[in-house]
Amino acid sequence: GQYLVYLDGQSTVNKFFKPTVINSVRLTSALNSIWQGAASKYTQSVVWRYIGTIDGVFRLIPGTQLPTSYDHLKRGWFTRSISNPGQLTLSPPYLDAFGAGFVVTLGTTITQSVDSLQTSAVGAVMAMDFTMGYLGDLLQEVYTECRTFRCILMDVSGYLVFHPDFLTRTGSPEWVHLGHKEPFVMQSLIQQGVLQKQNCSRYDTFKRHVTYKMVLPGGQTFVSGSTSCYTTTSLSYKFEQIAQSNVFVGFLTSTSCSRLDGRNMFTSTCPCQTLNGLGRCTNSAPLSCECPCTEDLPFLPCNNSFPASGTLYDVCPADIFALPVVPRKPGSVAGLEQCFNGRCSVIDQSRTCRATVGCDWCFRSASLIELSAAYCSTDCVCFQGTLGMQNPNAGCTAEQNEGGGGSTIIQSPATVLALGGGSTIIQSPATVLALVSGTVWLLITH
Repeated sequence: GQYLVYLDGQSTVNKFFKPTVINSVRLTSALNSIWQGAASKYTQSVVWRYIGTIDGVFRLIPGTQLPTSYDHLKRGWFTRSISNPGQLTLSPPYLDAFGAGFVVTLGTTITQSVDSLQTSAVGAVMAMDFTMGYLGDLLQEVYTECRTFRCILMDVSGYLVFHPDFLTRTGSPEWVHLGHKEPFVMQSLIQQGVLQKQNCSRYDTFKRHVTYKMVLPGGQTFVSGSTSCYTTTSLSYKFEQIAQSNVFVGFLTSTSCSRLDGRNMFTSTCPCQTLNGLGRCTNSAPLSCECPCTEDLPFLPCNNSFPASGTLYDVCPADIFALPVVPRKPGSVAGLEQCFNGRCSVIDQSRTCRATVGCDWCFRSASLIELSAAYCSTDCVCFQGTLGMQNPNAGCTAEQNEGGGGSTIIQSPATVLALGGGSTIIQSPATVLALVSGTVWLLITH
């Protein structure tokens, strides 16, 4: 208890935390009632709401057990927003470690005054995770063009945040680049000079990494063009930058120019060595088209040096490591209700089903044959539209395997304080601070 005595205001002696932590705890506590009372038609689509401050305070609702090594200051959602202050940042989809399926993160920075001159600096990042189905539904709601054209969302690096294939095809949507799905569009954007190659070096692995960046001409908010694919089909496109964000919305006319689950990955048009992620580079020319890739840096191990004629690039950003799944302790969730129970079986619309946490629209058999009648099911019975596939992180029970319930993301009745850089976890069976709600986890790191 000494740290609890300090955080509760019963003592001014602080031996454990940065001086600003107590204020961050108090300021962020107001979010508890806001988050818990935030009910709307999208409630079933929002998985997590959270905030992380610069001095190490982290709040999350609904509560769940985090790894002891968790440090939000090093997570992708935090660093992405810090690199784009004042903007809304969207992440490419990823498989939620706590069973919500494939989700997308939306984050933004929060500023605070740092002196009497009202100079502001980033004090925190607030974010939320929601389902890919909800994002697709929102696109059609906001952009009426999406009812006529194929709509995609792409971040400034060319990675796809949303593609219609993500909802209907097998395979992971994680780290899928524009070149993986739309090679002819990517080739055209490169030739226009708006999708530009970026090089950086990883000196721990002696690799050159090739990525991309969308750079529109000054004052321009969109780019459009047309090309042809497979010699006979014409393809028109338009990309608009969404104001104050890191993403572009794309409108594409043709459906037959896309790569489907790896089709023609190695053709001369924007070759890809992998279905997603980084493959091996095949062409270093600035206007050549290939998916993000790596190649060996020239290095002379006997001299411990690089050749004088070699080109050295800026150092690549540090990797963001995957968040490990925390095994649940036996009995630790006994008697707790599921935070997300979308009642999948009563949903009869595919868009609503895919937008609901823990549900998936089941339309094909395990052998990938289309079902005679599609239906909404839990992701413990049907995942990525395929009967018999399971969400690997959902912790499905025998009851759920038979079609009942939803994803087993747990609402915790405990407050958590992590001390010493996340190395020690102290759990309380009840709310231990008036400042902290019992259903929000509080993490404090030095």
